[in-house]
Amino acid sequence: MKNPIILIFSSRKDDLTFCSIRYSDAILACGGIPLIVPMKTDEAALKQLCEYADGFLFAGGVDVDPSIYGEEKLNDTVEIDNIRDSLEMSAVKLIAATDKPVLGICRGIQSVNVGLGGSLWQDIPAQIPGALCHRQKIPGTETTHEVTVRPGTRMYEIAGAEKIMTNSFHHQAVKKPADGLIISAQASDGMTEALELPGERFFMLVQWHPEFTATTDKVSGSLFKTFINEAKRVRV
Repeated sequence: MKNPIILIFSSRKDDLTFCSIRYSDAILACGGIPLIVPMKTDEAALKQLCEYADGFLFAGGVDVDPSIYGEEKLNDTVEIDNIRDSLEMSAVKLIAATDKPVLGICRGIQSVNVGLGGSLWQDIPAQIPGALCHRQKIPGTETTHEVTVRPGTRMYEIAGAEKIMTNSFHHQAVKKPADGLIISAQASDGMTEALELPGERFFMLVQWHPEFTATTDKVSGSLFKTFINEAKRVRV
Protein backbone atom coordinates (compact mmCIF):
# COMPACT_ATOMS: atom_id res chain seq x y z
CA MET A 1 0.00 0.00 0.00
CA LYS A 2 1.36 3.43 -0.94
CA ASN A 3 1.41 6.12 1.72
CA PRO A 4 -1.32 8.74 1.26
CA ILE A 5 -0.52 12.19 -0.12
CA ILE A 6 -1.77 15.01 2.10
CA LEU A 7 -2.05 18.51 0.63
CA ILE A 8 -1.27 21.26 3.16
CA PHE A 9 -2.78 24.71 2.60
CA SER A 10 -0.44 26.88 4.59
CA SER A 11 0.91 30.42 5.05
CA ARG A 12 2.47 33.09 2.84
CA LYS A 13 4.98 35.86 3.47
CA ASP A 14 6.06 37.98 0.49
CA ASP A 15 7.25 35.41 -2.09
CA LEU A 16 7.37 32.46 0.32
CA THR A 17 4.88 29.65 0.87
CA PHE A 18 5.65 28.03 4.22
CA CYS A 19 4.31 26.06 7.16
CA SER A 20 5.48 24.89 10.56
CA ILE A 21 7.36 21.60 10.46
CA ARG A 22 5.00 20.43 13.23
CA TYR A 23 2.24 19.82 10.64
CA SER A 24 4.45 17.76 8.35
CA ASP A 25 6.04 15.89 11.27
CA ALA A 26 2.60 14.86 12.56
CA ILE A 27 1.56 13.67 9.10
CA LEU A 28 4.81 11.76 8.51
CA ALA A 29 4.63 10.13 11.94
CA CYS A 30 1.24 8.63 11.04
CA GLY A 31 2.32 7.35 7.64
CA GLY A 32 1.26 10.20 5.38
CA ILE A 33 3.31 12.21 2.87
CA PRO A 34 2.87 16.00 3.26
CA LEU A 35 2.81 18.22 0.18
CA ILE A 36 2.59 22.00 0.62
CA VAL A 37 0.48 23.72 -2.04
CA PRO A 38 2.30 26.69 -3.65
CA MET A 39 0.42 29.88 -2.86
CA LYS A 40 -0.22 31.09 -6.41
CA THR A 41 -1.31 27.73 -7.82
CA ASP A 42 -3.76 28.37 -10.66
CA GLU A 43 -7.21 26.78 -10.91
CA ALA A 44 -6.22 24.05 -13.37
CA ALA A 45 -3.17 22.98 -11.35
CA LEU A 46 -5.13 23.13 -8.11
CA LYS A 47 -7.82 20.87 -9.58
CA GLN A 48 -5.16 18.35 -10.62
CA LEU A 49 -3.51 18.45 -7.19
CA CYS A 50 -6.85 17.88 -5.45
CA GLU A 51 -7.58 14.91 -7.72
CA TYR A 52 -4.12 13.45 -7.00
CA ALA A 53 -4.18 13.90 -3.23
CA ASP A 54 -5.74 11.55 -0.68
CA GLY A 55 -6.42 14.10 2.05
CA PHE A 56 -6.33 17.81 2.81
CA LEU A 57 -5.04 19.80 5.78
CA PHE A 58 -5.94 23.48 6.14
CA ALA A 59 -3.35 24.95 8.51
CA GLY A 60 -3.27 27.96 10.82
CA GLY A 61 -2.45 31.53 9.81
CA VAL A 62 -3.92 34.99 9.34
CA ASP A 63 -7.60 35.92 9.17
CA VAL A 64 -10.12 35.30 6.40
CA ASP A 65 -11.28 38.44 4.59
CA PRO A 66 -14.68 39.36 6.16
CA SER A 67 -15.99 40.50 2.77
CA ILE A 68 -16.18 36.82 1.78
CA TYR A 69 -18.91 36.28 4.39
CA GLY A 70 -20.59 39.64 3.77
CA GLU A 71 -19.07 41.85 6.46
CA GLU A 72 -16.76 44.86 6.58
CA LYS A 73 -13.44 44.65 8.40
CA LEU A 74 -14.12 45.29 12.09
CA ASN A 75 -10.79 46.68 13.29
CA ASP A 76 -7.03 46.60 12.78
CA THR A 77 -6.65 43.24 14.55
CA VAL A 78 -8.06 41.59 11.42
CA GLU A 79 -5.07 40.59 9.28
CA ILE A 80 -5.92 39.54 5.73
CA ASP A 81 -4.10 37.71 2.92
CA ASN A 82 -6.25 37.86 -0.20
CA ILE A 83 -3.94 35.55 -2.18
CA ARG A 84 -4.28 32.81 0.42
CA ASP A 85 -8.03 33.40 0.69
CA SER A 86 -8.44 33.01 -3.06
CA LEU A 87 -6.50 29.74 -3.10
CA GLU A 88 -8.35 28.22 -0.15
CA MET A 89 -11.84 29.29 -1.23
CA SER A 90 -11.20 27.61 -4.59
CA ALA A 91 -9.82 24.52 -2.86
CA VAL A 92 -12.83 24.21 -0.53
CA LYS A 93 -15.18 24.18 -3.52
CA LEU A 94 -13.15 21.47 -5.24
CA ILE A 95 -12.76 19.36 -2.10
CA ALA A 96 -16.42 19.63 -1.10
CA ALA A 97 -17.32 17.52 -4.13
CA THR A 98 -15.03 14.64 -3.06
CA ASP A 99 -15.21 12.00 -0.35
CA LYS A 100 -11.60 12.53 0.71
CA PRO A 101 -10.73 13.32 4.34
CA VAL A 102 -10.29 16.92 5.52
CA LEU A 103 -8.62 18.29 8.65
CA GLY A 104 -8.77 22.02 9.43
CA ILE A 105 -6.68 23.58 12.21
CA CYS A 106 -7.18 27.07 13.74
CA ARG A 107 -7.50 29.30 10.66
CA GLY A 108 -8.41 26.05 8.94
CA ILE A 109 -11.73 25.71 10.77
CA GLN A 110 -12.50 29.32 9.90
CA SER A 111 -11.44 29.18 6.26
CA VAL A 112 -13.30 25.96 5.46
CA ASN A 113 -16.40 27.14 7.31
CA VAL A 114 -16.44 30.41 5.36
CA GLY A 115 -15.74 28.59 2.09
CA LEU A 116 -18.84 26.48 2.69
CA GLY A 117 -21.01 29.51 3.51
CA GLY A 118 -20.51 30.09 7.25
CA SER A 119 -19.37 33.22 9.10
CA LEU A 120 -16.96 34.27 11.86
CA TRP A 121 -16.57 36.42 14.92
CA GLN A 122 -13.90 38.81 13.66
CA ASP A 123 -12.39 39.71 17.03
CA ILE A 124 -13.50 37.86 20.15
CA PRO A 125 -12.29 40.45 22.72
CA ALA A 126 -14.10 43.28 20.88
CA GLN A 127 -17.30 41.40 20.10
CA ILE A 128 -17.82 39.05 23.05
CA PRO A 129 -17.24 40.68 26.45
CA GLY A 130 -16.33 38.17 29.14
CA ALA A 131 -15.00 35.56 26.74
CA LEU A 132 -12.07 33.36 27.73
CA CYS A 133 -8.56 34.35 26.73
CA HIS A 134 -8.12 32.40 23.50
CA ARG A 135 -4.60 33.68 22.81
CA GLN A 136 -2.37 32.00 25.33
CA LYS A 137 1.04 33.44 26.23
CA ILE A 138 2.70 30.13 27.05
CA PRO A 139 4.09 27.70 24.43
CA GLY A 140 1.74 25.67 22.24
CA THR A 141 3.00 22.46 23.80
CA GLU A 142 1.01 23.46 26.91
CA THR A 143 -2.79 23.39 27.21
CA THR A 144 -4.73 26.26 28.79
CA HIS A 145 -8.48 25.74 28.69
CA GLU A 146 -11.08 23.02 28.79
CA VAL A 147 -13.25 22.00 25.84
CA THR A 148 -16.52 20.07 26.09
CA VAL A 149 -17.03 17.43 23.39
CA ARG A 150 -20.53 16.51 22.24
CA PRO A 151 -21.34 12.79 22.77
CA GLY A 152 -22.25 10.85 19.65
CA THR A 153 -19.94 12.85 17.37
CA ARG A 154 -16.81 11.76 15.51
CA MET A 155 -14.84 14.13 17.74
CA TYR A 156 -16.15 12.29 20.80
CA GLU A 157 -15.16 8.99 19.23
CA ILE A 158 -11.62 10.34 18.70
CA ALA A 159 -11.32 12.04 22.09
CA GLY A 160 -12.86 9.24 24.13
CA ALA A 161 -14.02 11.79 26.71
CA GLU A 162 -16.49 14.62 27.14
CA LYS A 163 -13.89 17.00 28.63
CA ILE A 164 -10.48 17.61 27.06
CA MET A 165 -7.77 20.26 27.47
CA THR A 166 -6.49 22.25 24.49
CA ASN A 167 -4.04 24.98 23.60
CA SER A 168 -5.40 28.20 22.11
CA PHE A 169 -3.97 30.78 19.67
CA HIS A 170 -6.80 32.67 18.01
CA HIS A 171 -8.79 35.90 18.21
CA GLN A 172 -11.48 34.85 15.74
CA ALA A 173 -13.97 31.99 15.92
CA VAL A 174 -16.88 30.41 14.09
CA LYS A 175 -20.07 32.45 14.45
CA LYS A 176 -22.46 30.65 12.10
CA PRO A 177 -21.53 27.12 11.00
CA ALA A 178 -22.00 26.44 7.30
CA ASP A 179 -24.99 24.33 6.32
CA GLY A 180 -24.30 20.65 6.95
CA LEU A 181 -21.60 21.20 9.57
CA ILE A 182 -22.36 20.48 13.22
CA ILE A 183 -20.66 21.81 16.34
CA SER A 184 -18.94 18.90 18.07
CA ALA A 185 -16.94 20.77 20.73
CA GLN A 186 -17.21 24.09 22.57
CA ALA A 187 -15.28 26.10 25.15
CA SER A 188 -16.97 27.14 28.40
CA ASP A 189 -17.68 30.61 26.95
CA GLY A 190 -19.63 29.09 24.07
CA MET A 191 -16.93 29.49 21.43
CA THR A 192 -17.00 26.75 18.79
CA GLU A 193 -13.92 24.55 19.15
CA ALA A 194 -14.74 21.85 16.59
CA LEU A 195 -16.99 21.39 13.57
CA GLU A 196 -17.56 18.21 11.64
CA LEU A 197 -19.55 16.82 8.76
CA PRO A 198 -21.72 13.91 9.90
CA GLY A 199 -21.46 10.63 8.02
CA GLU A 200 -18.78 8.19 7.00
CA ARG A 201 -16.43 10.76 5.50
CA PHE A 202 -13.75 12.20 7.81
CA PHE A 203 -14.30 15.97 7.82
CA MET A 204 -12.99 17.49 11.04
CA LEU A 205 -12.25 21.14 11.81
CA VAL A 206 -10.72 22.19 15.14
CA GLN A 207 -9.92 25.60 16.58
CA TRP A 208 -6.89 24.51 18.60
CA HIS A 209 -3.43 23.36 17.41
CA PRO A 210 -3.08 19.57 17.81
CA GLU A 211 0.16 19.56 15.78
CA PHE A 212 1.94 21.02 18.84
CA THR A 213 0.90 18.11 21.04
CA ALA A 214 0.60 15.25 18.53
CA THR A 215 3.28 13.21 20.35
CA THR A 216 2.38 14.14 23.93
CA ASP A 217 -1.42 14.25 24.02
CA LYS A 218 -3.61 11.22 23.32
CA VAL A 219 -6.43 13.22 21.71
CA SER A 220 -4.11 15.16 19.40
CA GLY A 221 -2.30 12.00 18.35
CA SER A 222 -5.57 10.19 17.75
CA LEU A 223 -6.87 13.07 15.62
CA PHE A 224 -3.90 12.85 13.24
CA LYS A 225 -3.90 9.04 13.22
CA THR A 226 -7.59 8.91 12.32
CA PHE A 227 -7.11 11.51 9.59
CA ILE A 228 -4.21 9.66 7.98
CA ASN A 229 -5.88 6.26 8.35
CA GLU A 230 -8.90 7.60 6.48
CA ALA A 231 -6.58 8.95 3.78
CA LYS A 232 -5.00 5.50 3.49
CA ARG A 233 -8.42 4.10 2.62
CA VAL A 234 -8.54 6.50 -0.35
CA ARG A 235 -5.15 5.25 -1.58
CA VAL A 236 -6.24 1.57 -1.55
